[in-house]
Amino acid sequence: MPLALALLTFVVVQIAARVWLRIRPRAIPFGWSWLLENPWRKSYRNPERVAEQCGIKPTDTVLEIGCGSGLFTRSLATRCAKLIAHDLEPRYIAQTRAKLVDLSHIEYLVGDARDLQLDGVVDVIVLISVLPEIPEPLLALEACKRALRPGGRVVIGEELFEPEYVTSGRIDSWARAVGFDVVGREGNAWAYLTTFALPTGE
Repeated sequence: MPLALALLTFVVVQIAARVWLRIRPRAIPFGWSWLLENPWRKSYRNPERVAEQCGIKPTDTVLEIGCGSGLFTRSLATRCAKLIAHDLEPRYIAQTRAKLVDLSHIEYLVGDARDLQLDGVVDVIVLISVLPEIPEPLLALEACKRALRPGGRVVIGEELFEPEYVTSGRIDSWARAVGFDVVGREGNAWAYLTTFALPTGE
């Protein structure tokens, strides 16, 4: 296949996938960990660097929503007192658990991010390339709000090369709609990490 045709095919597939996922958001299917964990992605989404950018304290309880195959889970877990690894897909939770049998301070939770049964118990919530996959992202952010302790933070990252990508401005508008303020940003337009917190007193 000529290079020009291959590039055109790639662009068409990307556009079609992005349009489809805007209409019908859905989580990445189980078994696509090769896509989540490919070396090229790790070059710009290095798990250790991501975990460092989250500003986690050793005393924190961290909730990772959409842990998937566990790419970031170990790096997050080694920085906190407790980590809750959450995913909609039970097989991803099983895959992550199998990778981290040496860590005893991880709790595993299967469920819908819009219906978190956690209230005021989490210091940091991390969503990497997850929020736009959720059909009603504002409901998920409301659930995050309920789960946070006073002074807690939500860290949201998106990547241009993910089909469900939305801009940081869109994420900001969703977060502000439920009461969060932007308190920090890392990265650039094609791979960013934004930190949100509730105004003091909430």
